[in-house]
Amino acid sequence: MRKHSLLTTFTHVSLGLLLLVGITTPTLVPLFSPETAIAQPAKKKKVAIVDFDFANTGDSSYWYAYRGGGASRGISEILINKLVNDGTFVVTSRSALENYMKDNGISGSIDEATAVKIGKALGVDAVIVGSVTRFNVERKRAGGSFLGIGGSSEKTKAVVQVTARAIDTDSQSIIAAMEGLGEAETNSASGSILGVSGGGGGSDTDEILSKAADDAVTKVVSQMKTKL
Repeated sequence: MRKHSLLTTFTHVSLGLLLLVGITTPTLVPLFSPETAIAQPAKKKKVAIVDFDFANTGDSSYWYAYRGGGASRGISEILINKLVNDGTFVVTSRSALENYMKDNGISGSIDEATAVKIGKALGVDAVIVGSVTRFNVERKRAGGSFLGIGGSSEKTKAVVQVTARAIDTDSQSIIAAMEGLGEAETNSASGSILGVSGGGGGSDTDEILSKAADDAVTKVVSQMKTKL
């Protein structure tokens, strides 16, 4: 009888201790729970940029004089530089693109099917193609004279507009379309007294074309970052 009582007491004490431990012991959180896992950075998309087409109907002589390679190549170079400096995408080098085109006899305007073929060969996610749709320089002059004393002013405005499309090399479909319009202008003035003139000289055409082109491409890059 005494032995049975001791056993009963021991059992009650053991159960009490177990309950106490269960109440006071904190719940352990798994060391590798999804909530505590470190998020991995997203993989950067790899892109290739081919020379844009020149679809402008205006005078292109300004761009040829300024860049020496035509508006299409110049815009493509600006786009490559801006994307590399931005760091959002991995950009295929121009030399790799040109070497592939040379080895495979590809030249001139590149259609979308050829762009996809190039992109697959270079192992990129998307190929960027596009057109220079506006590349204009306008000048407006005003002035007059009275009793041999006169003056004149000239306003020069550059407008550059480009469109770009991103073609997925797997689906062979256009996955994004971008457009950028850039403008820049400058003013100059001169005067004359009895036929002897003085004032501003020289041309700012190159400078404002560069600013307008840079502005247009910057807007394309901004759209690419949100759409791709």
